[in-house]
Amino acid sequence: MIKRIIILFLSLFIISNLLISQTNSTAAESRKENLKQLLDYRYKGGFYSFESLFWKTVEYPEFAKKNCIVGIEIVRFEVDCEGKLKNLRITNPLRWGIENEIQKFMNATVGNWNKCDDDKYTKFEVPIQFMINETETNTTDAMIVFKVELTGYQCKGDSYYKEKLDKALDKGQKKRALKYVAELIKRDPYNNEYYEIRKKLMEEKK
Repeated sequence: MIKRIIILFLSLFIISNLLISQTNSTAAESRKENLKQLLDYRYKGGFYSFESLFWKTVEYPEFAKKNCIVGIEIVRFEVDCEGKLKNLRITNPLRWGIENEIQKFMNATVGNWNKCDDDKYTKFEVPIQFMINETETNTTDAMIVFKVELTGYQCKGDSYYKEKLDKALDKGQKKRALKYVAELIKRDPYNNEYYEIRKKLMEEKK
């Protein structure tokens, strides 16, 4: 009887851990799959045509490359059921001319949208990642990854900024800590922990 209880307990423990692991590991994948389905429905030719247009129109600005500007821009916009693009906004901007490239790309999509019958299919959120070489960073959240290879460049990875952030927090250096957490948010904008740290620092700064 005791042996059966132990086996049952171990089975439940393993199953619960697998479920937790599955939930944690599929959040980004679920988000990307939903976006792909939406683009397949609304964009002429589907997601892969949308992505193909991106590669044809977007360039990684030279200044951005030479200054190791990497991270994920979140492009939010609406396409009404008549196919009109509106309310384009870029959260988590990387600057250095990258937003201009995104604007150019989105302008190029005009006229390529299918009509719809339900407003629930009108809102989009597209995470686009800009990467240089093998920079150590989160690579699970972006729908499109623009990676360039530059000889002689080695950009600092996320762990470098995490270490700098921890040291600044330990020393009470709020201004420096805000700088490092801002860089981490640019690289990992879906990480709620970074927003909590920034919020706390801003409140303490008042």
